[in-house]
Amino acid sequence: MAICFSGAYTDSNLARKVYELFESKYSFLSEYVVEVYHCDLSDDNVKGYQEKNGDEFLLHIEATLDEDEYIKTLFHELVHCVQDIRGITNNNDREDEAYILEDQYYEEFIETEASKVSP
Repeated sequence: MAICFSGAYTDSNLARKVYELFESKYSFLSEYVVEVYHCDLSDDNVKGYQEKNGDEFLLHIEATLDEDEYIKTLFHELVHCVQDIRGITNNNDREDEAYILEDQYYEEFIETEASKVSP
């Protein structure tokens, strides 16, 4: 696994936990470098977007998202990484799948984290 974080967002621990849950589902992702770049995307009117360059992915994530939207957005962009690896190019299919899986993985993440703090 090669993941790194850059930019304005300070809670890389949360991002690392999200990534670890995601990677547990897609172990082949460990063969790639993923950089999560936290930045101001207000001019782009998006919460995040993903770029691929060879075996490296750059995820641009809006730095001011609340925690729930941040988690969902990170899952959403990570799904796009897997889609690129698998060769899925139809934008409608990509977005439909990413929105479904971001919600599914978000719920699983919240349940997993809650079980860690429950007695």
